[in-house]
Parts: sequence; structure tokens; C-alpha cells
Amino acid sequence: MSGIYAEEIIKRIRNVNEPVQNEDWFHIENDINRGYVVVKYEKLELEEKLILDSHLTMLLPKNFIEMEYELKLAKYPDPDRPEWIYSNEEGNVTITFHLEEGEVDPEEVESIRDIMADQMKRLYPSSIIEEKEIIGGGEELISRFSLEIPLIDDTCYHVMFFRAMNQGLLMGTFDCSILEKKQWGKILTQLLGTMKEVTYDK
Repeated sequence: MSGIYAEEIIKRIRNVNEPVQNEDWFHIENDINRGYVVVKYEKLELEEKLILDSHLTMLLPKNFIEMEYELKLAKYPDPDRPEWIYSNEEGNVTITFHLEEGEVDPEEVESIRDIMADQMKRLYPSSIIEEKEIIGGGEELISRFSLEIPLIDDTCYHVMFFRAMNQGLLMGTFDCSILEKKQWGKILTQLLGTMKEVTYDK
């Protein structure tokens, strides 16, 4: 995404409260270039957030904030929980980020995705691996896949995504109810495409 393109998105975000003419929220085709998305008839403003100790930027809904420590422990009791967890106010839509340090080439990301997909398939044999895709290219290549995971009272739409960075391999997840899969699936692909690694002069 070029600097000019990024500036245009930010400009749209800042003007998000301007009246929207003839908007049909029942049949909206979400486009992050508007500066907002609509999920379950709720308008979610987007903003660029600094992630991974300020080494990565990405457009996310403004109401996605870093999860409180106590809630992290409750929702992710495994000590190997992701370092960065963002969620909406209800905590039922989450996106996580974990950085595995080491050298990873962008060309290896697709193979890593396939290995992880096989592992998830072994964990959830009744689930089908879906939406294997590549977003972007070159050093900014992102690879993702999804599956539906049955829970006690719902079914979770679970996405895993991967990206090579200077510090190592970025591994992330996105989770929401299966009832919101159709909307969030398309939105997430667009949001992942806004990832930018921040480099600092030594």
C-alpha cells in the first residue's frame, strides 16, 4: 500500500462522521477505503494501530483495544498465549499477534501455513480447512487459512495468518462467531493487507 493510498484511507477515517448519503446498511459491501466497516448493522470506525511494540502498523476497528491482563488469563489460560491480544468491547471478536524470533523468508510463509493447517486439522478432525490464500506479495506477503471450530454453545470462525518480518515470523489469529463469518471474512482480508512493518534507523 503506497504512502499516498495510506494517507487517503486515514483522510477518510478522519471524515467518518460525515453524513453518508443513501447508505443501505442491510446490503452493504464493506470496503475499508470508506474508513469504516459495518458488522451486524453496527458501524465500526477504523484507525491505524501500532502493534508488536511499535514494529507493525495495521488498520483495525477503533473499538478493538488490547485485552486486559485478567481477561487474557481467563480466555487464554495457556502460558504460551499470544503476546498481543485485541478485542471488541464485548470480548467476543478477537485478533491476536505472536512473534516467533528467528530468520524467515517470505517464500517460506506459505509452507508454514500449510504445516499449521495440517496441525489444526489433526486437532479438529471434523473441521474443514478453508480459505487458504495469499495476500500481497514480496516481503509483505501474508498467508492465511480458516476453519470452523465447534464450541459448547456456538461455532467459532477461526483464522490463522502468517507474515515474515525482520525480527522473525508473525503468527496471528482471528476469532468470531460463525454467525459473523461472512462479514468478518471479507473485512479481515482487507485489514491484513494494510499491515506495514515499521523500521527504525539504528
